Amino acid sequence: MVIYKLNRVIDMRNIFSRMAQFMQGRYGNDKLNNFILAVAGILYLINLFARSSIMIVIILLLAGLTVFRALSTNINKRVYENHRFTELFTSVKDFFKRQYLKVRDFKTHRYIRCPYCKAQLRLKKRTGVQQIHCPRCGQDFKKNILF
Repeated sequence: MVIYKLNRVIDMRNIFSRMAQFMQGRYGNDKLNNFILAVAGILYLINLFARSSIMIVIILLLAGLTVFRALSTNINKRVYENHRFTELFTSVKDFFKRQYLKVRDFKTHRYIRCPYCKAQLRLKKRTGVQQIHCPRCGQDFKKNILF
């Protein structure tokens, strides 16, 4: 019994070392792959109720794309794709975060844009004309805050 368990541990080490040897020079996993798999998982959950054969094909194509990207040896292209995805995802995430902050701070603050550098500024809620100094570009401007 002990020898069987020992042989099994040795076999598992052998499998892991072979897998590591196979993955050498390949791209592996990244945020874009995780996002594609998450979309495929969500589509799969939707398909449990919709039962569409077209959606199954789309799910399989997305899963195949993640396997292709993970096993790809063109590392520079995969890094570029992941970089572009990360930039896009960050900008979308920041947009929704700003919208959340606007709703959260509605009673106490107002958010406006600098007319010169387009930076978003957070001001205390005071009605009337305010003299504003933009910390990003250093310009001064007036803004009428109605409510």
